[in-house]
Amino acid sequence: MRFHPIFTNAEAKHIDRLSTEELGIPEIALMGSAALSVFHANEDLWETAETILVLVGTGGNGGDGYALAQILFQEGHSVQVFQTAPNKKNAGIFHESLCKKVGVPIGSISELSSYLKTKTKDSVLLVDALLGIGFNPPLDTQLTSIIELCNQKKEIFYTISLDTPSGFISGMDTICIQADSIEELGTRKWENIGYQNPDSEEPTPRYYESIGFPVRSHISKLNFQQKFIWEPDHKQAKEKLKRKLNAHKYKSGSAMFYGGKEGMEGAILLSEKIFSTLGGGITKIGSPSSQIQKLTLSKDLSRMAASVSFSECIKDSFLEKVSVLVCGPGLTENPEDFSDNLDLGNKTLILDAGAIPNSRKRLPTARETLLTPHLGEFSKITNKSYSRIQDVYDDICHICSEWQVNILVKSHISIYCTKSRECFVFESPNPKLATMGTGDLLTGIVARYISTGEPLTESVYLALSLFDGVREMDITNPTAGNILEFFKGVV
Repeated sequence: MRFHPIFTNAEAKHIDRLSTEELGIPEIALMGSAALSVFHANEDLWETAETILVLVGTGGNGGDGYALAQILFQEGHSVQVFQTAPNKKNAGIFHESLCKKVGVPIGSISELSSYLKTKTKDSVLLVDALLGIGFNPPLDTQLTSIIELCNQKKEIFYTISLDTPSGFISGMDTICIQADSIEELGTRKWENIGYQNPDSEEPTPRYYESIGFPVRSHISKLNFQQKFIWEPDHKQAKEKLKRKLNAHKYKSGSAMFYGGKEGMEGAILLSEKIFSTLGGGITKIGSPSSQIQKLTLSKDLSRMAASVSFSECIKDSFLEKVSVLVCGPGLTENPEDFSDNLDLGNKTLILDAGAIPNSRKRLPTARETLLTPHLGEFSKITNKSYSRIQDVYDDICHICSEWQVNILVKSHISIYCTKSRECFVFESPNPKLATMGTGDLLTGIVARYISTGEPLTESVYLALSLFDGVREMDITNPTAGNILEFFKGVV
């Protein structure tokens, strides 16, 4: 898996102090490293600007801005710095004085409006280094007016924020810089997840710049909440699905599917079909619908299906031969015979849609259990509403630990938590997946990886990585059926 730790602002501040106070890394060096990393990461972008405007505050974020301005100036770019006031940190004072010594023009922030009037439309690239992760609201009157000005001026064609957009507080409706990209310095920031420029249809891209923080060697010394961010690995996701030469129908992966009440059979058919499309060896569908056999065989005569209750399904001898049971797609309520008295032995149980219980007492025992609710279904478990993925964290960790289950909350930004409270975020929004049936497909993909013998967490990661490949489709708004056809050529 490709994953990296992601830190809360409080944890990031702790790492900052640890670096300077315990390890003795000079803050001047950290600011210089941050500036150099940002400079090299955006070399092509700097070339597109007639003028690079750097707005700096009085703290560490402002110090990073001064250090970047000095590098840009030395490399021949047209740079102008505006400050709210002289920097207050020793390291920031050093980089500010360095800018003055080498001739970087520095003006007062009060002069910004007049300065922009001398510029032409789309000629200015703005670097926002006003406020960092230490900001506590509210904004003062001066900064509010400056931020509003920057967001409105047509002279500015692109805005980069260092670490976090100035004025932004996750979960609060506040005035903040409308960043086109965020350069996260030294640590990836939990609070930045989901930040979106109002002028954009997708979350603002964030780029991580290493500056020498001890995010690996000293992570155990932190009160680290075990949050990680996943990076998709499309190549590995495809490789893991390749059949071995000695494969047979059970060794290639087998699964039992239960769901699809009358009129909603398509959901369980989608889950089972994607499992088979991705190389699964043998499956069987159980359903409360009297039409399931007819619908299944009309699509493929090699499929097996039976109209049964859930209690009859788990008595089926076929279940003894499979490693994973998927229950829920196409159901609107938890089966009546679900209870914690039901023991599925060494099976992995995936519960989706209506099969997701609202209490542990309605939860069968299995080797591993995965719940796959979308955000609305997760809200029904907790009786709470959520506007941000960060708001889910405390509740998902509590339920996973108390119920001893693993949960994948499916959304434009997905969050996965293990029963040991490790939390993984998959941030790769894809509007092509915003269609009915995609959740059923994802459930079937997770089951497919589990059937190959992959551990549960690895299976969820691989499934999300593979599903992320849908963005390669030529169709702008594909249906679940279109997506299913796309995957026929993937493996």
